[in-house]
Amino acid sequence: MPSKQPRKKKTSSQYEDDIKQLYLEVKADPTNKEKQKALKNRVETWEKTLKKTIIRANNETNPWEESNLKMPIRKMPTKQESGDYQTADYICYYEGGRVAGYCGVLVERKGGDKKKGGPQDLYGTLLNAEHCARFYREIERFQEDDRFSKMVVIAECTFGQYLLYVPPFIGKTRNVNHVGASVESRRGKIASLYARGVPVIFADTRYNAIEIYKALIRQWIIKNYVSILKLDKLVYDDRLFLENRVAQLEAELQAAKASLESLDMRREGELTLGVGV
Repeated sequence: MPSKQPRKKKTSSQYEDDIKQLYLEVKADPTNKEKQKALKNRVETWEKTLKKTIIRANNETNPWEESNLKMPIRKMPTKQESGDYQTADYICYYEGGRVAGYCGVLVERKGGDKKKGGPQDLYGTLLNAEHCARFYREIERFQEDDRFSKMVVIAECTFGQYLLYVPPFIGKTRNVNHVGASVESRRGKIASLYARGVPVIFADTRYNAIEIYKALIRQWIIKNYVSILKLDKLVYDDRLFLENRVAQLEAELQAAKASLESLDMRREGELTLGVGV
């Protein structure tokens, strides 16, 4: 008996077509739960077919690597190369099928130890006046860039670790008295970021921080599939919908006929073999 041929995987473009069709069907019948579920499943699968490339800031210390993110990484263009200041540490660019663009979520990584993470970077950025002012300016640049809709700080530590952290130096002087900024000041700095529309995710560990970033990319694309695929610009047209539906049914009919012909040929072959014996 002939072995089964492996089913060909759908391309991004084919999933786009499925999604557009289902989107129109759900729009025409919003109460159809089966169609809604099918649309949700198609969107989630389509997202996995997209290629994502991470654009990483050049000044990252102990950065996330390709082996961690499972995505290719390229350097962020410098101001001399692009004319723009670098914004955030990690930007994602997606492409596949008929679409390409920037993921709307920018991420600023705040870490510590290369393996375990820690609160060092977050504390150093927020509790140093010069560093904090520079970071606020970076947030302002993000807010002026219409490519992006959300900036997130991912800290490789817990909120408690950040509150209790004792810096080894005060300026250039070793911190022999083990003092640091007050807890009130530390909480206030976190609140100042939220007030600017920039949430802080305390991921606990470096591993969790990386996984959260990957999840942010996936969820942003899934949530924004309508604008990415420009479905909001589709005008519902009864005739167009029916023509597309007829074309889809005809394609399914042809596929079913081909399967039946293949089945008939296989049975004839089996009968011939039986007679020969």
